[in-house]
Amino acid sequence: MADKNTLLFKLEQDIAYLLLSKLEHLEISFERASQLARFVLAHLPENITDQLLIQILPKLDDEFFELATVVYKRLNEYEKEYKDNIIKETHDLIKHKHFEEVSKLTADYFSRKLQV
Repeated sequence: MADKNTLLFKLEQDIAYLLLSKLEHLEISFERASQLARFVLAHLPENITDQLLIQILPKLDDEFFELATVVYKRLNEYEKEYKDNIIKETHDLIKHKHFEEVSKLTADYFSRKLQV
């Protein structure tokens, strides 16, 4: 099982809850839930890093639309945490007058945002 602080653990929890809820309310067949679970297990190995998972995450709901809400939730959470970390790091760099590093950090942040 993944560490409780990783994106993988949170994603696995969300997917498990989603499947159980949809099965309980008869919104998904047992066969479809099994296919979805097998797909997730095949594409998300236990040793996957958060960085690799964040690259894979947007594609997870391409085959299984049921995952769209989970994917959206985790992408938004990751982006917020990433943005908050960049803001904190930028603030610390400015405080210590490391303006070149601030420029590079913010340029990297915005170029990454444009790629997504």
